[in-house]
Amino acid sequence: MRYDIIICGIGGQGAISLGTILKLAAIRDGIGVVGSERRGGAQREGVVTSNVRYYPLHPQNSSAPISGLIPSAGADMMIAMEPLEALRQMRYVHEKSIVIINNRPLMPVHVRIGDFQYPMPDKIYSRMKEATGVVHVFDIDDLSLKNFHSLRQVNTISLGLAYTLGNLPLSKKAIADTLTEQLKNSEEALNAFELGCAHAKKVVEI
Repeated sequence: MRYDIIICGIGGQGAISLGTILKLAAIRDGIGVVGSERRGGAQREGVVTSNVRYYPLHPQNSSAPISGLIPSAGADMMIAMEPLEALRQMRYVHEKSIVIINNRPLMPVHVRIGDFQYPMPDKIYSRMKEATGVVHVFDIDDLSLKNFHSLRQVNTISLGLAYTLGNLPLSKKAIADTLTEQLKNSEEALNAFELGCAHAKKVVEI
């Protein structure tokens, strides 16, 4: 099974960490995985992306991707930590892509100083619907703040949403074991993952 995920956001939102968890869980499950990150803007409120590409792992497998970068219109899922970043990366989705967006705009510097205006989120979501019919919007920041009193679990909640709403070729056990192994506060991370799973079951597609 081939399955490509693009994760996008602003530096500090945990996009790279989420990509790492998804890759390590695949290794634990015996699934082939490659990927790539754009992390140069992480310290400057810049764009951060993580590409995760799954493929069947068999001897002499000819289906392995030749690159860790997802091609245009090649992402089966997008996890966007910020609405405008979803729009910027829209070229990677296709008509059957599943898109998960965190409904919490973060104003770029040029917006804050008045040079540009941030587009209305509803217009962003309408544009995304032009590219794919499956767009889910959640206030993931609010879920993290209400349940964990911080934003540290935004990416782990997103993982639960992605696992439940998508067709990820990962087992739930592999994800849970990876969270336990990789994160210091693993109990809180597991609770955040389960919160995302539970919240996704209540989803109403827009």
